[in-house]
Amino acid sequence: MDIATTHVHPRHDRRILQRVQRFGNFLSGMVMPNLGVFVAWGLLTALFIPTGYFPNADLANLVSPIITYALPLLIGYTGGHIVHGARGGAIGALATMGVIVGSDVTMLAGAMVMGPFAAFLLKHVDRFFASRVKAGFEMLVSNFSMGILGLLIVIAGYLAIGPAFAVVLAVLSAGVNWILANDLLPLLAVPVAPGQVLFLNNAINHGIMAPLGIQQVAEQGRSILFLVDANPGPSVGTLLAITVFGRGLAKRTAPMAALIAGVGGIGEVYFPFVLMNPKLVLATMGGIATSLSMFVLFDGGTVATPSPGSIFAMLALTPKGALAGNLIGFFAGMAVAFVLAALLLKTGKRRGDDDEIAEGDAVERERINAGLAAAGTAGQPIRSVVVACDAGMGSSAMGASILATKVRKAMLDVTVTNSKIEEIPKGVDLIVTHTNLMDRTKRQHDDGSVRFMAITNFVEASQFDAIVDVLRTADGAAANSVTSSAAAPASEAPVVVDPDLLTRENVELGRSFTDKDAAITAAGEILVRQGYATPAYLDAMHRREALVTVYVGNHVAIPHGDDGSAGDILRSGISVVQVPDGVAFGDEIAYVLIGIAGKDGSHLEIISRIAQVCSDEEQVQRMRRATSADEIVEILTTADVDA
Repeated sequence: MDIATTHVHPRHDRRILQRVQRFGNFLSGMVMPNLGVFVAWGLLTALFIPTGYFPNADLANLVSPIITYALPLLIGYTGGHIVHGARGGAIGALATMGVIVGSDVTMLAGAMVMGPFAAFLLKHVDRFFASRVKAGFEMLVSNFSMGILGLLIVIAGYLAIGPAFAVVLAVLSAGVNWILANDLLPLLAVPVAPGQVLFLNNAINHGIMAPLGIQQVAEQGRSILFLVDANPGPSVGTLLAITVFGRGLAKRTAPMAALIAGVGGIGEVYFPFVLMNPKLVLATMGGIATSLSMFVLFDGGTVATPSPGSIFAMLALTPKGALAGNLIGFFAGMAVAFVLAALLLKTGKRRGDDDEIAEGDAVERERINAGLAAAGTAGQPIRSVVVACDAGMGSSAMGASILATKVRKAMLDVTVTNSKIEEIPKGVDLIVTHTNLMDRTKRQHDDGSVRFMAITNFVEASQFDAIVDVLRTADGAAANSVTSSAAAPASEAPVVVDPDLLTRENVELGRSFTDKDAAITAAGEILVRQGYATPAYLDAMHRREALVTVYVGNHVAIPHGDDGSAGDILRSGISVVQVPDGVAFGDEIAYVLIGIAGKDGSHLEIISRIAQVCSDEEQVQRMRRATSADEIVEILTTADVDA
């Protein structure tokens, strides 16, 4: 999905899009771990307030304190934790308390700013004192620096920032009320429909609509804003039209996608179908506009963001008196989207039988690598190589392991390591990353001296041959020694794996899935069940797939978290899900999913072995045909594979 996005836009627009996507992911990272609490508050409101289904004056007393204090504090803590761990979370909550008390409106938006901002300041204060404090005084300085900064920022929040946010929110609320009063809400469909398929749905839903919607609920008991993005009716209508009037692969897969989007609430399954045929965004746009019109006309709305965005979640959060309006809006939007999509499909120019997404990744890879090969390295040898990915945890570690093995066999004196993009060290000679991550990597690390090479598959061994050729040319001659990376132990002996890292309980055999999202969830649920990660890590795994696919080649996928998910990992662990009939990752089929939760690099030895195994398709087929969990554990921990 992400691949298609990068080839729809010019390079400059793609950079802007990537920035917005990262910002949206950051916003959703503050909200998603707490969505269950939002849902609980929404149900409490729908059930027990005076106009609820079961009015109860005592239980209704919980509604105001939760929305006023608990929800903003959770957002502030989570945002601070993302920026600076537990200390960032603590000062983020404290800073949020200042804006809560300093204003008379709900401070969700204030929390989304104050939590990360306070943590950012503390992070820099901690860095300042890190090398200036004498041994034995660390705790004293740590506590008092945080205390003094916390005092200053909570006072600032109370006296200035909170009142300022109150004014901003009042203006925004007035704008929303004006839009509603003038029947202009359906016009939001124009930016929202294309924004969804460009993976800006999190920024739209959690960054804009949710804070304003919560404010409306506090004033009016419901809000239509929660349904601007989360209502699945229009996307389901578009998918049903593809089911009837589409062709090839799109037609075959659309029925299940419609079911997943409408009932399961996973809207992302709809995005690739519009990226295949961009004009279909007009159908969804019309459906969204129709739904919003019906919600306004028949007094629809919910008391919280439906999560997941399914028809059942939407109805569960529908307050008394809004049920008819929400049902009419859902089905009207679905019907209009269906009709418009049908017209677009029937009158459009015929394409190939499968209407596949044109990836173009291989062309981009060759363009980048040919440029380096032509320009050469100015006679400078390459001694250090970093293989980088978004999280620096799974994909890059496997790629580094394969490349280090090839470097060792080529007898080159080159160090190969792996890293996440933001943590690539200074002074490295060559950075290797995925084509979809190249622009982002260059923006952060192109200082005029470092060189870049691209891959499209982190475990396809042949892709690293071109890199070895460049290293050999740059070196000028074979060396007698090699420094291998932490991700690729130099020893050819079987890896000695911590028995708690990959156990037979971490393996599931004979699974089948209708889509990759369900498969990724299954791999993540093992990690959560076995105590390697928190439930929030599942969201991080799906965000990683939305950014760059976790399919790594040779019919293997390695689901793992994105950048910023380290706090959700409790200890290192590996899960394995065998899918004998395969599950589609775009145009590719994965038979084995290897879920990874890596903490402090303690998983890298097993990653090295996994990389060697997965680069050999025969070994992958062995795992696909394995009849016991012990067999798969043995393959991954003791197999002797020539990568």
